Amino acid sequence: MKYLVTLSICFVLTIYAPDVFSGENPNKNSLIVTVNGRKITQEDVARRMESYKNLNIETLDTVRNEIVDQLITDTLLEDFIDKQGLVVSQDEIESEVSKVRKNIAGSGEMNAQSLEKILIAVGSNLDEFKKSVKHSIALEKHFRNKLDDKTLEIFFEENKNLFNDESVRVSHILTDTNGMKTQEELSQALKQIKDVKRELNQGAPFEEMAKKYSHCPSAIRGGDLGYIQRKGSFAKQFLDAAFSLKEGEVSEPVQTEYGYHLIKVTDKKEGVKVSFKEVKERVRQEALDSSILGLLDSLKKDAQIVVNK
Repeated sequence: MKYLVTLSICFVLTIYAPDVFSGENPNKNSLIVTVNGRKITQEDVARRMESYKNLNIETLDTVRNEIVDQLITDTLLEDFIDKQGLVVSQDEIESEVSKVRKNIAGSGEMNAQSLEKILIAVGSNLDEFKKSVKHSIALEKHFRNKLDDKTLEIFFEENKNLFNDESVRVSHILTDTNGMKTQEELSQALKQIKDVKRELNQGAPFEEMAKKYSHCPSAIRGGDLGYIQRKGSFAKQFLDAAFSLKEGEVSEPVQTEYGYHLIKVTDKKEGVKVSFKEVKERVRQEALDSSILGLLDSLKKDAQIVVNK
């Protein structure tokens, strides 16, 4: 079972002004935002910020905004779970937490660490993890009967490329826009990446241009990111562009939360033939994840979210 600890990373809500939460508020009970009438206060945010005390101010503001996003998501889910009458017992939560502990103990990479240490390392804690476990169990219960074999087979047929191990090897050139707050800065960044693309079109070697202009650590390798699959940690816009390219082709500028990318496909590995029965459990998990993200999108659109300015 997957949990929602990092859900805000893949589903960032952008419903507030970015400068609303910058700077410390001296009143811990001061209201930041209400979500369907439920309050999120400065104290709620400060509690989750405790793991990030040593960050610089700019990074701290970004983390604070992401924490508020996650609190909004948590609130929307709690509201939905209550309204749907989805009940998750403490025994169910503890059982899943125990499974996670056993998995950690049996992992060659992490068996020297406790669950608590791992959670601290990612800016979380056991209480927040248990809340994400509760949400996951409740949502799995909600979608269980909706994801029957027929529904899963349809999902499989429509998304075969998620399960057939198709991959491409990509390189990229990144113009980083993190920290840019004005349209003028973003426009200048876009102009820079377009200038690079123009040089590439005129025959400049991609690898050399990546080493010279890319803001990604991969620049030292000529922008090489290795092989990637359609399901992974890259942004959807990046994946969509990469898998639409022919071998040797370079994309137009692609915008993600990290900045503007020029993507080059240097090799392709075709997917293997796979049947629904072979990957049924993977299909079920992917369909569940897709259903949850769709639900969250719907909850966000329908929610009454009021920012306290």
